[in-house]
Amino acid sequence: MSEKTGCVFCDFDSRHIIAESELAFAAHFDCAIKPGHIVVALKEHVESLAAMLPEQAADIMRLAARVARAAERVAGCEKFYLVSIADAVPHYHMHLLPLMRGEAPLGPCIMGDSGWKGEVGAAVGEEEIARFISSCREALSEQRR
Repeated sequence: MSEKTGCVFCDFDSRHIIAESELAFAAHFDCAIKPGHIVVALKEHVESLAAMLPEQAADIMRLAARVARAAERVAGCEKFYLVSIADAVPHYHMHLLPLMRGEAPLGPCIMGDSGWKGEVGAAVGEEEIARFISSCREALSEQRR
């Protein structure tokens, strides 16, 4: 992920990475639509689920589940939605979107005609991102004990 390729996930800002596995990484999404919005992406540039090797699919899902368990505790949410579209960025990735207690379910309202609802990149400040990343990392280290 160190050479500049023009792909947002191949060149992802490592400061936002929460956890990594052998083949994937999980990070607070740079264009988060709400606090706790996490992206899980393959380290290798693979454009679709169909192009993924079985070991990549298993690895990315294990990491997504592991991070979601920790982030549910950190964010205090009911659950995480898993969304994978990859239309705008042709690098396989999944979005983990938290359903906070008392919020209306996101399923019926998250997608509009032109993509994400909400102002991309303006919903979450840098301090909140840093705090969330640190808390998730701590929760993940507690899982190992």
